[in-house]
Formats: sequence, structure tokens, C-alpha cells
Amino acid sequence: MPVGFKHRRWQAFLSISASGPEFAPIFEEAGRALRPRMAADLRYTTADTDFLERHFREPNYDSGDLEFHRRLRNPTIGDVVTALQDVLEWFRSHRDHADWDGGGLQLVFAGHGSEPDGRLVLAEGELTPDYLIEEAMRMAADASHPGRLRLSLILDSCHSGAFVAKALAGTLRTDVLVPFNVVASCARDEFAWEESSLGHGIFTYCLSVRPNSLGSVGATAIQANNRLGPSLSIAAGRFGVSLLTAGGQNPFYYLNGTGHIEVGESEFSVFDEDGKPFALAELEERLLHHRERYANALRSIRPDLHMGRNSDAEMRLEIRRLRAELQRQSGSGIA
Repeated sequence: MPVGFKHRRWQAFLSISASGPEFAPIFEEAGRALRPRMAADLRYTTADTDFLERHFREPNYDSGDLEFHRRLRNPTIGDVVTALQDVLEWFRSHRDHADWDGGGLQLVFAGHGSEPDGRLVLAEGELTPDYLIEEAMRMAADASHPGRLRLSLILDSCHSGAFVAKALAGTLRTDVLVPFNVVASCARDEFAWEESSLGHGIFTYCLSVRPNSLGSVGATAIQANNRLGPSLSIAAGRFGVSLLTAGGQNPFYYLNGTGHIEVGESEFSVFDEDGKPFALAELEERLLHHRERYANALRSIRPDLHMGRNSDAEMRLEIRRLRAELQRQSGSGIA
């Protein structure tokens, strides 16, 4: 962490879990344990946010002295708007404190994100990156002076790399809002996946893996019952997600406001040679370049596993085709 960085004393945490628009119980009933978050089961997306929420509530280095916590389960866009307004009111109630530092907002989402910008799919409506940036800017202008509001995102959702890129490009140029910890579970053209046997999304599961000791193959990770249990250290973090999906799902990390994005086994600065933040198109091009170089190497390890980079429309058709086939088999006693 750069010298001089400190975490905000006032931290607001908003955690959202949502089912996929194409979810159907028949997938699990037929033994289809792996599915994209377009068909996400609310039990598992809620388990993801529960895991992270528990982490936020424990005393950690990034804990605030005062914290606001709100968890939303399958909310509408109206519910999210209300929650963001409540966050703003909470910031307002503390902005006159002598040590006010501008506060920090941490948004966590587990569910499906849709094309083209990774917008978060809710029970009714979608949360776009443009709207979130607009609301965060409003919070910052209203309540954060004389500090700057820190915006952090953890998105375990399809196409979340697009949401993250837009959020970074839209905030790095501002004077009142600063991106701090911004994490996407996959690239803009990738799906996020969940696995029933893990009881979580693959990204959240890998995020939880903690090797038992340096160099050890053994590890512990969150289990389907939300308790810690055995795992392998190879499943840890961004490498674990990429390895388990053979390069089909590759997380991005922008941590502690360092100005660098980590992709696979490399990283790059979000600023050009003149110290100016990259525009959105350049940022996305660099993200995909680093992703592709890493993913290609992993595909050669598991050429039999193809996670697919279909469009949302193609994936939706495939899910509906499979659902109809499973229903036909179930009706005939086959499944």
C-alpha cells in the first residue's frame, strides 16, 4: 500500500444479492451444478454477500470507526435507490464532525450483469454504472467536502469488467470522488459462474481460499454451509478463478487506490505517460489485451473445457433450450 494511504473512518456497506433472470430449479434437480449467473440461484448469490458482509463486520484493517450496513435480497431498482439515499443521509449526519474525511461507500453485488456495460440485473430494473457514478458524485458533492468520497466495488456478476472499466474511467478524472477498491469477477465479454457443490459463485469461493501455510497445497475456504472447510491453495484468488474455468472467467483488481489494475499474472497503470487517466476505450483495450494473453495460456491446459463467450442473447437461448429439454426428460421419467 502506498505511504500515506489510510482507510476512511466512516464506511457505508451496501450488499445486494439477486437471482438470475433465467433461473429455474430444474437445473439443480437434473444435476446441472454449474451455471452462469444469468441462471443464478438466489441461495448462492445471497451466500456470496453473506460471506463478504461477515468479513466487513469483523475488525479488519479496512474497517471504519463508524459503519453503515444494508443488505438487500432480490431488490427492485427502487429499493436500491432508497438504500443509496439512506447512505447519503447517514453521511450527512456525520459530515460536520471535526475529523470528517469524506467517507467511503462499498457496493457488493452477486447476481447477473447484462450487456453492454455490465449493468446489475435486479428483480425489477437494472443498476447502470452511469447511474451509480451519478449518485456517488451527488453524495460526494453533498456530504464529502472537504474530503473525497471513496467508492469501492466488488461485483460477482457477468460482464462486470465493463461496469468496472466505466466506473474507473468515470471517477479517476473527478476532484470529489475517488475509486479505491474496485473488483470485477470477469471481463466485459465473459460470464460469471456459480457451482452448486461450492454453494457460492466461483469468484467468491476463490476469494475465500486461504492457504494453510506458505507453499502448502492444502487450504481452507468457505463451504456450502458458509463454514470454513478444506480446499486447495491452487483455487485461491484471481488465479484460482481463471484456472478453474480454463481461462473462461478472469477477474480484474484495482486495489487500495494504487493506480494499477491486476489482470491474471500482470498489471498495468490506469494513467498514461503524462499522468492522465486513460479514456474508457483505451482502458478496455488494455484490460482485454492482458486478459487474452493470460487466458490463452490457460486454455491450452484444459482444451476440453469451454466456458464460452457467447452474447447474452445466445446464452439465454441455450439456457431456455436446455430447460425445455430437461422438462421434457423429467416429464417422460428420464430425469
